[in-house]
Amino acid sequence: MPRTSNNKLGVRISLFLLVVISGTRWVDAAVYNLRLVTDNVPDYTDIGSFVQSVTGHLETPQDKCIAVWRWGRRSRRQTSNATEDGRLIWDPILHYNSYGAMNCGVISGLNIASWLQLGYQVRYVQLGDHTVSEVSWDGGESWHMFDSSMSFFCYNDVGAVAGCEEIKAAHAGGFSQGQSEPGYYYYYQGAPQCITHRGKDAWRSCSDNPVGYDRTLANGAASYVDGFSVDRYTLHARYGRRYILNLAPGQSYTRYWKPPKATDCNLPDADDRDYYRPVKGKDPDSYHDLHNLRGNGVWRFEPDLRSGACRSALFDWRGIQTPGPGSPAPAIHPADRGQPAFVVFKISAANVITSLRITARLRRGARNDALRMLVSRHAGLDWKPIWHSTEIGAHAAELRLRDEVAGVTECLVKIEMLAAGHPTELGIDGLAFTTVTQVNRRTLPKLTLGTNHVRLSAGRQVNTTVLWPPLHGDLYEATLHQVRDICTTERADGMYKATLGAAVNGSVCEAVWRAEAPTDILRATLGAVVTNRSPAHAVSLSYSFDGNDFTEFFRKADGDSPFDKQVLHSFDVEDADVRHVYFKTSFFCRSGAATYGMPGIQDLLMRLEHRARDARFQPIEVTYNWTEHRNRGDVTRSHTELITSLPRAYAINVGGFRDPTMNWIRMNLQSNDPAARPAGYGYSDGQDVGPGAEPARLVYSWGKNLARGKAYAASRPSSLASRNGDAGGELTNGKIIAATEYVVPDKIQASTAMWSAGAPLTLTVDLGVAQAVAGVRISTHQPNEHYCHPERIDVAVSADGAAWESAGTVEHNDLWRPPGDYEPWEHDDSPQYAHLPAGGRLAYSHPLAFAEALCGRYVRLIFAPLQGRGMGLSEIQVFDDVKIRKAAPLVAPLAE
Repeated sequence: MPRTSNNKLGVRISLFLLVVISGTRWVDAAVYNLRLVTDNVPDYTDIGSFVQSVTGHLETPQDKCIAVWRWGRRSRRQTSNATEDGRLIWDPILHYNSYGAMNCGVISGLNIASWLQLGYQVRYVQLGDHTVSEVSWDGGESWHMFDSSMSFFCYNDVGAVAGCEEIKAAHAGGFSQGQSEPGYYYYYQGAPQCITHRGKDAWRSCSDNPVGYDRTLANGAASYVDGFSVDRYTLHARYGRRYILNLAPGQSYTRYWKPPKATDCNLPDADDRDYYRPVKGKDPDSYHDLHNLRGNGVWRFEPDLRSGACRSALFDWRGIQTPGPGSPAPAIHPADRGQPAFVVFKISAANVITSLRITARLRRGARNDALRMLVSRHAGLDWKPIWHSTEIGAHAAELRLRDEVAGVTECLVKIEMLAAGHPTELGIDGLAFTTVTQVNRRTLPKLTLGTNHVRLSAGRQVNTTVLWPPLHGDLYEATLHQVRDICTTERADGMYKATLGAAVNGSVCEAVWRAEAPTDILRATLGAVVTNRSPAHAVSLSYSFDGNDFTEFFRKADGDSPFDKQVLHSFDVEDADVRHVYFKTSFFCRSGAATYGMPGIQDLLMRLEHRARDARFQPIEVTYNWTEHRNRGDVTRSHTELITSLPRAYAINVGGFRDPTMNWIRMNLQSNDPAARPAGYGYSDGQDVGPGAEPARLVYSWGKNLARGKAYAASRPSSLASRNGDAGGELTNGKIIAATEYVVPDKIQASTAMWSAGAPLTLTVDLGVAQAVAGVRISTHQPNEHYCHPERIDVAVSADGAAWESAGTVEHNDLWRPPGDYEPWEHDDSPQYAHLPAGGRLAYSHPLAFAEALCGRYVRLIFAPLQGRGMGLSEIQVFDDVKIRKAAPLVAPLAE
């Protein structure tokens, strides 16, 4: 049942400035709103930057929408949804940076948010067993379906991405022998990067587990043919968050691609739960054996409280003294006996916090002295006591916090003091904070094989505080400044209905939040997801600087859809000495208060930018650490760049035969390395491998497959021990294996065959007649350590089966240099496959375009197995024509 309230709350909201100090070299300035990107992944700083980086270099709306689909699927994994305070994570920037755990419904909403940024029309589509989204770039004349969960889209007969209605409708073509059938576009015209081959028995090749979960095209098309519902009332799109990364003296931030062990982070006795935000109570990496989603970040912050500029490290204070160097008194102590005193520090974590450790050195001189710590996860709106002193004299406090601070990107730590005795006998001598965050390893600014362009820049040099309060159940009560006649639902995320709304009919119902900052507010962004289902109702959003005179910036007084209208309003504050902003939501309804149809809001976001006390630039050190995979063995290297001005673009060259395994990236101000090591700039081994390893990114267009259904001869029999030998003809039957560990089930018998270790295998395909041959595509399979991709494949063509002309060679490691439109399956880089020669690249189709077309009837392939390993072979395709073009970059080029 909904909850109602007409209480007037007087909760003061204090938003404090991030200014911290160094324990090694005092500089009282911080650098704000840093943006570190490479040319291998999008810019996930805000939704505008994300969309621009994935689409800004493309010309057509269709290509732009495909790019949004591509990076949506690459930035997440198919699993249960991440939640905080019972709320789904719908904001793309928050989700992509810190979570990535989501199912079909949420990724559809995240795609919709990105398409809205492009100015296109969108809609949310509920299938019988699944959810997808559609986009229109021509004002609703045509619709185009993209499925980032099952990693699929398909084309209609004119080359446009097909919509749900087109997929459902019956069509006919050459692939169905002229027979009209529903689902035709799905069965036979799937995008090449999404499918193994054409036909109902093909797999959606880059989904989460194609064979194991039976992700066939037949099953996928059934979701449309059997009926679906187009949501014409809600958009399921929420946005407005920014990734906020600030650096100050005494701080360092290290982000790890692989979840580190406690010992790696120098965090002894850590609980596993300190490292993740639970998804249904579990580590998100434990679902479906993912192990390739969650990473972690570690912030280290130790302010020098003995510095002469100690107060610059404090976010707020009252009634304190800071005697500075040489004083025997505590570094921070009360100014007067009997008068309350406090200091506040801010933990600005950029990513979502999973745990916090506080180490404090303290003094308490008298038994009646009060000394305690509190934390706030809502910008000072509510405080929770976490510790109080019971000892006399100098002592230490060691606190390990998880539930008190986890699930937000910033929190406040307050230390309160009340001196009953002499004030110089009570206080703080030292503090250190270690904050663990959860990061989405898929969206970190990684390095790849070859030359990597890196760019560090910064936004406005202002401090920023974000408030995202829960609105449902009893949770809303802790954050409101004033409230009158409002109703809340027990649960959040009802896209069709309000979470917080009107509790009475015929009267204006209000909820007011009051945000305060210690320095001048320069800009404010206020946002809410508004729901109004009737022209007899109204929802109004307004702001004020004094709590009395409000300026309305949005009103919805109609019943038009969408019923989840995202509203964001930003305004610059021109007057000086503005230190607080009131945000009011007002609701009015004639009937239906406190019911499903009440007017109200579903979500709320407040962001304040306020003046930095010292915004002088400080040099920054950026260190990458990675492991290169070289033929002679793996080599771990690092590179440190000293950034002396912003923006700064530079290059890092990576060698080896495949993309490196990324280990970590660290950012800190110069001379603020957490281990106090002297900085060595450039490459750790002093070697620049140069740009020679950069792979060419090419897209192949294949002509007619001449080998389909043709006979072939093998020089030695397939493996009976594998229980999946060559049953006859399956290497030219047009059926290609998807990435899978399956070896023996019937469902893969027709698409793959195993050969044991030993001598090279020669397969000769008879095309029937001599004809022009322009290239081949050879699909191979690595289900386990016993059957792998071949080490080498030599291809030759002959007119008579006696005289052979070499056509080219495929090497095992060519699979690390795939075509430019290649889409890996979801577990392609999973650590669970790291022991295999090709890692998680369990299935691969090797392209080989001949230097020039050759005339022949026979195509010979000599497969040399890896030492001591057998081979998995799936399909041999021979083409009469191959066209090659240069692939467009995956992201827009970085600005110089």
